[in-house]
Amino acid sequence: MGFTRRQTIIVAALGVLTLGLYIALGLVVVNRLGALPAAGTHSELPTPTLGPTVTSTATPTPEATATPTPPPPQTRYDLELADDPMNARLRLQRGFAYMALEAYDFALDDFSIALELDPLLAEAYVGRGEAYFHLKQWSAALADFSQALALNPELADAYAWRGYVLSERGEYASALGALYEATYIDVGSARFHLWLAEALAGAGSNPEAQAEFSWTLALDPRSIEAYVGRGLARAEVRDHEGALADLESALEIAPYEPAALNGKAWFLAWYQLTELDEAERLAARAIAGAEGDLETARYLLTVGWIQYLRGEYGEALATLEEAAEMATIEGEVVCAEIVELLEVVRTAQ
Repeated sequence: MGFTRRQTIIVAALGVLTLGLYIALGLVVVNRLGALPAAGTHSELPTPTLGPTVTSTATPTPEATATPTPPPPQTRYDLELADDPMNARLRLQRGFAYMALEAYDFALDDFSIALELDPLLAEAYVGRGEAYFHLKQWSAALADFSQALALNPELADAYAWRGYVLSERGEYASALGALYEATYIDVGSARFHLWLAEALAGAGSNPEAQAEFSWTLALDPRSIEAYVGRGLARAEVRDHEGALADLESALEIAPYEPAALNGKAWFLAWYQLTELDEAERLAARAIAGAEGDLETARYLLTVGWIQYLRGEYGEALATLEEAAEMATIEGEVVCAEIVELLEVVRTAQ
């Protein structure tokens, strides 16, 4: 088929334009090649002046690696919660399982989720309060125990834990009211009677404290804390024979129990002022087996007192300052004996 005149003109124009493009490209290439130095003429180029060689001696800083979060411990509720994650009761049960495993952060999370699902679950407030206590957030713990009692005024655990935390803070008057209420609701709880006895001893109510320690032993004849508590209460009223009998009973039941070891050490160093080497040995064993900062701090108090008696003021000061740091909760040293002895040692220096 022949082209029309118009088509022929268009084709011819395109051909001319194409030819012109090729010619232009050819000229560009020629110009570029002409600008390059000829082969073998590299010596005509200026030689760059090199500066002095610098050898780096800096050690490269390794990239910071984030500490991986440990996985939660396994519990019997994991599979059920995987199928039913919005079950508040299962969250509550796993929270207490985590508490038994000392996985307090994971317990806190489960109790909090349980309360989001069921804000009226008083037991979850108690559980979360316990977790807060172990995580040294005592104000939050007390708030949760109060909320639990607002929801259920007959919840003995909430009264007992509230009283225990207040007692540990040295607020004995408030603690005793809560602990008496707990033992009234659950008269058969050895733990509640023990906490009441300790608060009474802290408040200086010695006869009542001894009676509560004895009641604790009637409910739990192998309570190490009750034997130690009653022994030291007896020592306070100069019944050293009865005190030593109780402390030896504790050691017979559990020879490696830190509370029993430190109880005997404190009796020797504080009440008898004798056998300081033996007292220090016992206290050191107690420290080695202590669980948690607050317990360790109380055993360090014993060592600090022994060092003070020996005139080792520098060592005593260092020991007591460490104890004070470990016993600091929310910016306050909760063990008054540590603070008092620190002042005595500083004055002696």
